[in-house]
Amino acid sequence: MPSRHAIATPSGKHLIFLCRVIAVTGLVVSLGWLMVFVVLHEWDLVLSLLILGIAVVPCWRLAAGGYFSAGLMLSQVFCVIFVIIFCLFYDVPEAMVQRTTHLYLLVIALVGYMNFQSNRSTMQIIIIVFSLIAFIIFCNNAVTLSFVNEMPRRFRSFSIWVNPVLATTILCGAIAAMHADLSRMTAKARSIQRALYNDEFVLVFQPLVDRTGGIIGAEALLRWQHPSKGMLPPSEFISEAQDAGLMPAIGEWVIASAFRELALWQENVLTRHLSLSINITVDHLMQHNFIDELIKNAKNAGIPASLVKLELTESVFASDPDTIVARMKDLAQAGFKFSLDDFGTGFSSLSYLRRLPLEQIKIDRSFVSAASESKKGAVIARIIAQMGAELSLEVLAEGIETAEQWSIMQRFGCTLFQGFLFSRPLSAANLQRFICENKAASE
Repeated sequence: MPSRHAIATPSGKHLIFLCRVIAVTGLVVSLGWLMVFVVLHEWDLVLSLLILGIAVVPCWRLAAGGYFSAGLMLSQVFCVIFVIIFCLFYDVPEAMVQRTTHLYLLVIALVGYMNFQSNRSTMQIIIIVFSLIAFIIFCNNAVTLSFVNEMPRRFRSFSIWVNPVLATTILCGAIAAMHADLSRMTAKARSIQRALYNDEFVLVFQPLVDRTGGIIGAEALLRWQHPSKGMLPPSEFISEAQDAGLMPAIGEWVIASAFRELALWQENVLTRHLSLSINITVDHLMQHNFIDELIKNAKNAGIPASLVKLELTESVFASDPDTIVARMKDLAQAGFKFSLDDFGTGFSSLSYLRRLPLEQIKIDRSFVSAASESKKGAVIARIIAQMGAELSLEVLAEGIETAEQWSIMQRFGCTLFQGFLFSRPLSAANLQRFICENKAASE
């Protein structure tokens, strides 16, 4: 069974819209040709259209069931087969009337390319290449068979106008959709690049506390101080930055800014013991010079590597897990610490726990919330916390918003906590003030 793939990106939405337009247009045109074939008593053509219609039904069911990309690829296969058969047996070129049905192969290839952008697969590449090769072959009008059922001239004289018009219209629609996506992505990428150049990104810091409520560190969180839209969270721009290949540059900015703040903490007796957690993406981690640069930057900033906690999510292990594990071990030898963020939300955590040089796991806020809402949620949260403790890992519960949640997660064995109950993300100056107030309250 193909994997379920919901297309939520703007390009995916454009593709779905385009496919719906093509489907409706194809249905109307097919019904029209079906009526013409019936009137002309061309029963072979009537049967071929009916077979194509039946073949498209499972494709539609796949797409409607959430397997849009797989359904679209299957429909492309059926359409390519139909076009090739139609070109060989019915749309036979003459001196005065040329073949036109093969033009739809370009439409199939272009729609396939748009589908490939949303969900990359080898099968889709094969369909695209095969469609283009078939188109090139049929452009040579000498490609015919000796045993054919040539369409009536009165019908073909009409189809030589209909097919080019429809194929050209659909191609223009697809190109317009692709241009809209490219323009949007290009504009967003330029905006993010300007944000880096104009120093519009800022770091805020959310305190991490222990069982007593004492501050033991903070997590650096990225924000975009947009000139017109105000403060934007990462969810508003990270995916576009990844698509544009800008995450390594943003990651370098985050690390440099975080290291500068951590260096300032070393000058204050109240903060020099605090650790700082930094989120790392796979794009940045896989840079060939990432390890050397990170070690060099820590030395230049005069900060102990042991105070830097690099947070990774399970998604980073989807691309090249062996390389990532090796790099983590190299950084661990240099003194850096690692935390596995959003633990339990994926399906690969258990297989990696025994291999990774982790110091900490963070229980996702969804489990923390569920622990105070249902018995099953509490059981899951307790098992995750106990698992971390048995593996000699720090267990941090994030998303703590109520005293009840704090009490529950302490009872389950969590030793560190993060959430709005203690503090919202703060600017660097406000964090210093908050630490001083926390220290005074504890005394």
